Amino acid sequence: MVKSQTDPETNDDFPDFGVVNDEENFYKKFRTNDTEYDALYLLKANAPINTEAHANAQSQMSSGKVKFLIDERMAKNKLMGTKIGNAMKPEERAEYLKPFTLTSILREEMLNLREENEGVNIILKKANKSIPKDKFSAFEYGLYYIKQEEDSKKKKRRGKISDFMFLN
Repeated sequence: MVKSQTDPETNDDFPDFGVVNDEENFYKKFRTNDTEYDALYLLKANAPINTEAHANAQSQMSSGKVKFLIDERMAKNKLMGTKIGNAMKPEERAEYLKPFTLTSILREEMLNLREENEGVNIILKKANKSIPKDKFSAFEYGLYYIKQEEDSKKKKRRGKISDFMFLN
């Protein structure tokens, strides 16, 4: 993703993405004039980060800060109960229901996970190996990134008391 690409089917050109937290400037050599700066956040996951990300996701969901869309079947029933929904072409209906479908898939992935502890670390294991957990991982790491950004902004806002002291 740090190099520009062309879709072989549509011939659409996609620009290269810049990395936000490239402290070592490893990805700097891939930058071009078309680079979408600060589009990717580099995260090297390990057990402590995964534990923190999972604890944060649980906290955000249990506090009600994260809300999910309704199930895709309920959304489809509601949509089909309207004149607009009945008039839609199947492709339009599928596009409209896509967020609800993805939410249902996310929920299915979440229900398939079992939490285990290994020392201080939380490990998530799949109950059914055929159900992936990629959407859940993206969800969890997205919440983790948001938390990191919020924490860094809080640290920047906190000033030292000596900055506000005026001495004669």
